Amino acid sequence: MMSSGVPVWPASALESVGLLYRPLQDIEIYVEDKDSEVFYLELLSRLMPKGRKIKKVIPLNGRENVVDLCKRYKDPSPALFLIDGDLDLTLRIREAGIRNLFQLKSYCIENYLFCLYGSREIIVETSGKITRDKAITKAEWSVFFESVADDLRELFLVFATARVLAPSLKTVSLGYSSISTQKTRKKGREPDLVKISEVIESIRTESLKFTDQITWDLTLKKIRKDARDIQTIDMVSGKDFLLPMLDMYIRSKGGNTVSTDSLMFRLARHCSVDRLSELGDALQSILKGGTVVSS
Repeated sequence: MMSSGVPVWPASALESVGLLYRPLQDIEIYVEDKDSEVFYLELLSRLMPKGRKIKKVIPLNGRENVVDLCKRYKDPSPALFLIDGDLDLTLRIREAGIRNLFQLKSYCIENYLFCLYGSREIIVETSGKITRDKAITKAEWSVFFESVADDLRELFLVFATARVLAPSLKTVSLGYSSISTQKTRKKGREPDLVKISEVIESIRTESLKFTDQITWDLTLKKIRKDARDIQTIDMVSGKDFLLPMLDMYIRSKGGNTVSTDSLMFRLARHCSVDRLSELGDALQSILKGGTVVSS
């Protein structure tokens, strides 16, 4: 198959990649996202036990393909199948009871890159003159995120409500540009609380073409209650919102990045992996001949 001149391999062909690389690595890891192998390899290699290796992360171009292969996979060779949380995370919908399927407890893998430590390293590397203690302080990081966290949380609660009541509406795919403003060329697009409020109201108004106000209010209230223990840093899409916002912040602090791919790779190299401990445990369990069951 061809897409814009670039070959797009069917899932069946991509599945066979695991067989080719099996002699070279200790575990096969299958993921959703195409064009993501280098980033995943850098990040997941940091979670591997000493002396164990992965040489190829295999993208299957979509969640359904990953889940389908996971259900069919009967080979004794160690394999882990990794999928995102998406809006299902906020809605408490999980792919449960599937052997060796690991569903992230964040919107997507990019959420784990949203990190003070990784951002600080990029600024230090780019500058060559700024010390780590001056690149970003913990207080500055808190102000940066907390100043917009509540508004972003409400935005994604509204997105999740629309997913239930008006699933045809465009929500997360509106992206960071819909809630940001270009104030200066150097800093890039900054979060705009007024625009966030406008998007929230627009989604509510459009959703009321599919439902009534009482149903909307009750559904939003229930989703908000059910999601009360989910951290905002996990609820908001890392790929579509947090990373563009972080790129803006890093640039404002003197840490230029070339592209989104470059930013992701450098963050994957430097970010804290503490929040990925459950994924690391799953990899170790499978490598030892055990299994994990999605929940």
